[in-house]
Amino acid sequence: MHTIPDELKIYELSKLWKEAEYNFAFWDKVEIDWDEEYKKALPRVLAAKDAYEYYRELRRFAALLNDGHTDVSFPEYVWQDAQYFSAFPVYLFRFGKDIAVICVSEEYKDRIPLYSVVRKIDGKDAGEYVRENCYPYIWHANEAACGRNAMAELMYGRAGTGALFTFEKDGREFDITITREDAAKIKWYAETPAADETGRRLIVSGDSYKCEMTDDGIAILKFTSFDDGSMPETVYGHFEELSKAKAFIIDVRGNTGGNSFNGHRIAAMFIDGDFQNFSGEMQTYQPTYKAWSVFRDDLKNISPSELEERYTDEESIKEYRMSRHIFFESVTEMTENHAPGKLNGPVAVLMNEYTFSAGEDFVDAMKANTDAVFIGCNTAGSSGQPLCTVLESGGAFRICTMRCIAQNGEDIYNKGFSPDIRVERSLADHIEGRDPAMEKAIAVLKEKARL
Repeated sequence: MHTIPDELKIYELSKLWKEAEYNFAFWDKVEIDWDEEYKKALPRVLAAKDAYEYYRELRRFAALLNDGHTDVSFPEYVWQDAQYFSAFPVYLFRFGKDIAVICVSEEYKDRIPLYSVVRKIDGKDAGEYVRENCYPYIWHANEAACGRNAMAELMYGRAGTGALFTFEKDGREFDITITREDAAKIKWYAETPAADETGRRLIVSGDSYKCEMTDDGIAILKFTSFDDGSMPETVYGHFEELSKAKAFIIDVRGNTGGNSFNGHRIAAMFIDGDFQNFSGEMQTYQPTYKAWSVFRDDLKNISPSELEERYTDEESIKEYRMSRHIFFESVTEMTENHAPGKLNGPVAVLMNEYTFSAGEDFVDAMKANTDAVFIGCNTAGSSGQPLCTVLESGGAFRICTMRCIAQNGEDIYNKGFSPDIRVERSLADHIEGRDPAMEKAIAVLKEKARL
């Protein structure tokens, strides 16, 4: 059992409180008393019997801020230990509101058929169970975007813990109690057909990207991350071949983020000249204004909207906002376009609820500077520079320090960028190996390019 001294627990909880207090970008978006929540968390943290319980409490505290770039990570020695991170013998994935089994252990494959849908857990509606037992520990403001994290929170836990699941398959409901076991020892069974990718020629690929050309001249560029700094130059090296395409599909579905600069260098191939790639706000703090605010009883119990109605003088506004850490300065960034040239032809961008961070910054740049058509679902609504802090007990936390603002004026905080054409992937699509968003993009581009 991994234990953490009380002194270190207090220090690390306090460090998380402090960094959020002074650096979190969205204090005007959350309705919590951070000091009171700290006092509530303190006895729970001190009561934690081991590192697993301790980090669960830190995660619960950070989740109150409800931001996709603000969270706590378990130490490696915890998440690699089967006593803390064992798994149910089913792999669950969320399709809309449904939670479905897309993989099952060999031991249970005859009792829990693939693609069974979870209806209840311990007698409670499955969605309600997840909201009560999983959401308190993760970002959940965007339910669609938190799906993977929610399923991980549901599937993993202490070895030997279990639950009564009510599944439905082909109109028949059945109950079965399943218990978490060492995931490394589970032999998995799945039979999902892969999406049809015939008729494509590979141009270049890496760990997080792949560029292909279809037989009818549509280039498909897939990026699962923008973390690879060598990726833009590698893709640039194939510019001549890409320039032969008649249309382009850029697929950033499931893009986990990384370095926005790399994404902007890809966007540069579709934009003439230098371009604005980012708009946002960051906190500024001048503590003397907070000191002065102590003597302003008229500012203590009013809302931001009431402030705007009653006061126009700079001093009152600063005293109010500085005391609440909601005074911002605007920032913009430009990309110097060093792409080998501009790729010409109609463009479709595929995105979904798992397009995060730098993936969303790429979408922003493309929306602001191109006439691409955007297909799929809303992106995650989670971008901004996180402050990353490693904890002495082995884990880490992040605090979002930047509030990104869509260049087109769209409200993206916990909502994401919206598509021009909404296409969702259903459980039936998954079973059949269909990719309806890709199919739609190809159809749209064929019409635009007269292919």
